[in-house]
Amino acid sequence: MSATPAPPILYPRAYQANALVRAPLKLTHVEARIFALALGCIHQDQTELPGISIALNRVMTQKKGGSVYETIRDACKSLMSKVVTIESQTGNKKRFTAYSIISYIDLNEGTGFLTGNFAPEIKPFLLQLAEQYTHVEIETLLTLKSAHAHRLYWLLKSWDDVGFWEVEFDTLRKQILGDDNDVTYTLFYDFKRYVLEPALRELHSLGWMVAYDPIKAGKKVHAVRFSIPKPLAHLDEPAPPVIAVKTTSKARPLEKQMSLALPSELPTLQQRIVTRLQKLKMTDSQIQHVLDFMGDDETKIAKLMKISHPLLRDFEAGNKVFDNLGGVATNLLKTEFPGLYPALK
Repeated sequence: MSATPAPPILYPRAYQANALVRAPLKLTHVEARIFALALGCIHQDQTELPGISIALNRVMTQKKGGSVYETIRDACKSLMSKVVTIESQTGNKKRFTAYSIISYIDLNEGTGFLTGNFAPEIKPFLLQLAEQYTHVEIETLLTLKSAHAHRLYWLLKSWDDVGFWEVEFDTLRKQILGDDNDVTYTLFYDFKRYVLEPALRELHSLGWMVAYDPIKAGKKVHAVRFSIPKPLAHLDEPAPPVIAVKTTSKARPLEKQMSLALPSELPTLQQRIVTRLQKLKMTDSQIQHVLDFMGDDETKIAKLMKISHPLLRDFEAGNKVFDNLGGVATNLLKTEFPGLYPALK
C-alpha cells in the first residue's frame, strides 16, 4: 500500500505585490479559493517559489450538486489559462506585460491533493516582497462566499493604509470582472446591484464596514470613492512597530521619546501620517519633523493625505520612475505647507 501523503503546509497569510493585486483578473469562486490556498503555500523567507500542494477538501468543503472533482477540474483548467496584464508608463512611453500565474497543475482524486507550480515569471510579485505589497489572512479569504468578494477584499486591503480609494468605475469593473469583458454590468446601476453591494455585504459580515460613494460626471457615474477603515483585529495581524511620537513639544533625542504602539483597528491620525510617509521613503527624522508640524490639526492632516495620495499612487502603480522618492515627497510638502520649513533669516 502506498503511504498517505503528508498534509501540505499552509501558512496563515497570503502575499501579493500591489501591482498584481490591482491588475484586472476575473475568477470564479472555486478559482479564487484555489488561488488563495496556493498563495498559502508560500512563505516570504523562501528564496524560490515552492510547489503548490492543496488538500481537495479545503477547496470545496461541501458538495453542492454535480461532481466535486469535475468542478475543481474545470476551475484548474481555467486557472491554467489565466493571464494578468500590467501596464505602466514612463514619461510618454507605455509598457504592457502579460504574465501567466500557474504553469502546471495535477489534480489527483486518489490522493485527495491538488499539486502544481506557479509560473516562474510571477515570482517577483509573490515572493520576498519588501514594499508595495498587500497581505491578508488566508482563513478570512476562505470565509468569503463569492469571487467578487475575494477580489474586492484584496483591492480594498491594498489601500487600507491610505484610508480611502478613489477609482474610475471602468477600472474597478475591469479589476473585478477582467479586462476582456466589455458587455457585463457596464452600467453602474447593474454593477452596484449584482457585484459591488453583494460583495460589500460579505465584507460587512466580517465586521469590516467599508463604505462607498459614487462620483458623477453629469448624470453618469464615472468613479467610486471607498472609505476604508482598518480591518478588525481578528481580520488582520497586529500593527507593525511605529516610529516614536512625541508627547510634548520639547525637543528630545528621538531614541528617548515614547513609542506609541496601537492596535490595528484604532489608528491615530499621527500613525496614518507615519505610514504614508514611510511608504514615500522619507526618513524617520523627516517624518518626526512633519509630525511636530502637524500636531493634531485634522485639517492639515487631511490635506497631507490628499496631496500625497497621487504621488504614492504613481509610485506603487509604476506610472513614474523616481530616483529619490523621499526627496520628491519632501519638496511636495514644502510647497503645500510653507510653514513646514520656514526660511532662515
